[in-house]
Amino acid sequence: QQAEIILIFLLCYSLSVAPTIEVDVKLIEGLVVKAGSTIALPAKMTGIPLPTAKWMTDGKEIPSEGRYHIQTAESTTTLSIPECQRADTGEYLLTVSNPAGSKTVALHVTVLDLPGPPIGPINILEVTPDYMMIQWRAPKDDGGTPIISYVVEKKDVKKPVPGLIEGLEYRIRIRATNKVGDSEPRELPQTVLAKDILVPPEVVVDVSCRDSVTVRAGQIISLITRVKGRPDPEITWTKDARALSRDKRTEVNNNYPLCELVINDAIRSDYGKYAIVAKNSSGQAQATILVNVLDTPGACQNLKVAYVTKKSCMVSWENPEDNGGTEITQYIIECQATVMGKPQPDIKWTKDESAEEMKKGPRLQIESGADFSKLLLTGARRTDSGKYIVTASNNAGTCSAHAKVVVLDRPGPIRDLKVSVPEDDGGCDIYNYIIEKCETKRGVWSVHSNAVITNKAKITRLIEGNEYMFRVRAENKMGPGPAVQSDAIVAGTQFSVPGAPDAPEVTKIAREEMTVQWSEPEKDGGKPITGYLLEKTEEHAVRWTPVNKDPIPATRFTVTGLLPLHDYQYRVKAVNEIGIGSPSKASRAITAKDAVEPPAPPTNLKVLDSTKSSVTLGWTKPVSDGGAPIIGYVVEMRAQGTAKKGDDGWKRCNVAAQLITCEFTVTSLDENLVYEFRVSAQNQVGMSLPCNLEGAVIPREILGEEEIELYFILRVTDNFFRLQYCAFTLKSILCLLLCCNSALSAHTE
Repeated sequence: QQAEIILIFLLCYSLSVAPTIEVDVKLIEGLVVKAGSTIALPAKMTGIPLPTAKWMTDGKEIPSEGRYHIQTAESTTTLSIPECQRADTGEYLLTVSNPAGSKTVALHVTVLDLPGPPIGPINILEVTPDYMMIQWRAPKDDGGTPIISYVVEKKDVKKPVPGLIEGLEYRIRIRATNKVGDSEPRELPQTVLAKDILVPPEVVVDVSCRDSVTVRAGQIISLITRVKGRPDPEITWTKDARALSRDKRTEVNNNYPLCELVINDAIRSDYGKYAIVAKNSSGQAQATILVNVLDTPGACQNLKVAYVTKKSCMVSWENPEDNGGTEITQYIIECQATVMGKPQPDIKWTKDESAEEMKKGPRLQIESGADFSKLLLTGARRTDSGKYIVTASNNAGTCSAHAKVVVLDRPGPIRDLKVSVPEDDGGCDIYNYIIEKCETKRGVWSVHSNAVITNKAKITRLIEGNEYMFRVRAENKMGPGPAVQSDAIVAGTQFSVPGAPDAPEVTKIAREEMTVQWSEPEKDGGKPITGYLLEKTEEHAVRWTPVNKDPIPATRFTVTGLLPLHDYQYRVKAVNEIGIGSPSKASRAITAKDAVEPPAPPTNLKVLDSTKSSVTLGWTKPVSDGGAPIIGYVVEMRAQGTAKKGDDGWKRCNVAAQLITCEFTVTSLDENLVYEFRVSAQNQVGMSLPCNLEGAVIPREILGEEEIELYFILRVTDNFFRLQYCAFTLKSILCLLLCCNSALSAHTE
């Protein structure tokens, strides 16, 4: 018989499909249950071959024993926790896997329970016979829901006996309450006696009238103070150590703690020293306020005219008894001339040799009548001294008269401190010069000599190395003139130590080092600055410690060896040949810690798996965490063509729980929409920039590569023999067919 070889292909599709997980959307958003109930986390898993399930929490696998029950049957798995507790709150990870891959989903569970007891100690802030003020801290555990109130309880520790004066003693305890119920109480260890607390009075003057109060006549005087004390003190106001008389203009308002004295329509006699006295059973306190009322000065006294001649006279007077509350700035002198003639003459006023008629101005007024002409010059100055001429003229002729005016004043200031004669002697001879000195560190001026008659003086009895200032004024019979003051100078040398630089600044911060920078002082003391001494101190510490032994030549220095998380301040001193200058002001306190910033964006965002209703994304950690640990990731999606006006369309996917893994499954997708995805990392500072998925995604099923089971069967006469079994891919079929074709051709031959 002719042998025949028949090749029969039996094709059997064996699909290898990566696993997927389907859970209720409510579980993805987070499960919230009450303590004592049963937690049930069901999930449906698919894949070829059928995947295996593994539950984990806190990085450990959950065994099906004790309080945990895991039921896995074919394509479903359920984790149950009966009689759950507050400690069961957390994130549970379900991982399913088969040879084609694995899939993980995170489910967050919150167990609500009674809050923990408030944190002690319970502080008693205030106690009176009627009430007490107590303070505590919120409990460490709020039971899963915000604290909505606290329950404060008290109980008597003694039975009150009628007729006794002593108060009752109480015990206090507090409970925290949320919507689940009340917590265990936190009790005050000691009893509290209900009695009044005595506090001595304290009077504080308002900043608006702390030093003194100055008003004009007719205005309102308002003296504001704040008074404390228990019981409320009795308030008494005095003026110049006498009880304040009450009238219609005076009001006293005691609205504790605010106590105010108001005097309406102030008059000059209201000026003086006012005092408020607060007194209760614990003691008394007082405060004083100086009040000045400004008004016009009184009339000048003892007006006298002397040395009267045909051409001049001397007018003198004394200051008024009341200057109106402030120094007198000027005097007004009126000079009136009698004028006669017919017809009525024209009047003209001139000064000195000038032929120009004097015109009215801000300080000059000229008034003329039928028989007089008056020139009024206000604010008399030394430059107003001179010869004033009045000229009357009519058709019959011309007549003139003049008056010589001398304005006396204190001499002008010294031109310089060598000493030169003043430019203006004040209208009379200078008697002498007054020299004063001041040691700068004391700030007190003292008279060195008041009988210097020349314009030169030698200052003795100075302490070498001390810094002094000097001032000189000239004196005539009208009194001493204004002083001219020298710069500060060190006795014994024309050079000094440098001035203080400005407060240094910290320009770079790390856990164990800081870079400090400062600027040169304005004054180098006359000698070049050779270096700087830098000092540091911890905030609120008393002592300053040197950073360097030798002077630093630059204005920048890196301080090392710092304690992490400690606060430091710095100051700097300049050094020259004379010595070490004063320290600068302290810098602001800086904490030694590494700079923290938001992390870098995640990388390698890609699609790991896809179904018609879900997409699984995976990514890698950021290359930089910004100096703080990554606390989670935020996954966002956007469906193309659904964004509203004014909204970019991005929505957060993991809204209920913090995502700590680098994989997430986005569920409840529409297979007819095109989606974009992005993921951001987060640390304690904030969010990173997002990492966007390259290209849009359409939800659809992804199948594994098909395999074909191929059987070779050789037919010889009427018997069939199976020679070999192999598994091939579709790409291998073409090569196999070509080989078989060659084999059949050879057999035929």
